[in-house]
Amino acid sequence: MEYLVTWLIGLPMLVGIGWAVWYYWNSSNTLDARIRNGDLELLNSPNYKITEVVRAPPGSSVEKVTSQVIVPNGGNFIQQRLPDGNIALIPVNSIPRPVRSDLQSTHTSPQLQELPE
Repeated sequence: MEYLVTWLIGLPMLVGIGWAVWYYWNSSNTLDARIRNGDLELLNSPNYKITEVVRAPPGSSVEKVTSQVIVPNGGNFIQQRLPDGNIALIPVNSIPRPVRSDLQSTHTSPQLQELPE
């Protein structure tokens, strides 16, 4: 009896998940084919939100380019270019510096001489 209940619940769920995966895969392939064929009805379709149309040769890629204003460096910051192209100003005191162990420069007075007894 439990076996039958499991199948009655599991089978419809499995069919539903399979249908959803197929539907999204098919929609993606249909849209790709319509774009490849230059279907102009996509521009007026309520199913897709189109913000920009670019005419370029097949295989081209379009990149968004923005101008950046570089803030004058006041001396307390270091400019660092981030992987996404932005520039970050990093405070100088937040950069780790190596610790030098120069023992001779830490002594400011000559060695003390032993006094005779």
